Amino acid sequence: MELSTIIFLLLCILGFGLGAFFDKVSLKHMDPSGAFYVRTLFMILIFTPLVLWKHAQTKQALLGSDKLGPIFVLSSVLVSMGGVFFYLKALSGGEATRIVPLSSTYPAVTFVLALLFLGESFTVNKFIGTMLLTGGIYFISK
Repeated sequence: MELSTIIFLLLCILGFGLGAFFDKVSLKHMDPSGAFYVRTLFMILIFTPLVLWKHAQTKQALLGSDKLGPIFVLSSVLVSMGGVFFYLKALSGGEATRIVPLSSTYPAVTFVLALLFLGESFTVNKFIGTMLLTGGIYFISK
């Protein structure tokens, strides 16, 4: 793996970890539905200027893709935001040290879908790694 990939991965982990921490703290001050809608509002306020600033790139991405590209991006947004909504609901009713790890078992879902629909190769190492990751998360949250 390239160094830049490792750095981006570490920043991703840090961002998700800090995000989950701030999610739990925010739920001490507002209900999960409110947190979801305030999060969405902040995303709109923050990212609208960015999209406008990068209008040419955004337009090129839309016009340069086939018809399915934007549909799959929209699908990703809808299911991801649905996941965030239900994650906040779960987090408001449980301990962060349990809910956050359990919500992080989604790689098992991606593993199965990638095998079935993306034609990715099955290897014993990928399977064992995914099961160990998912199982480890389960045991951490017990």
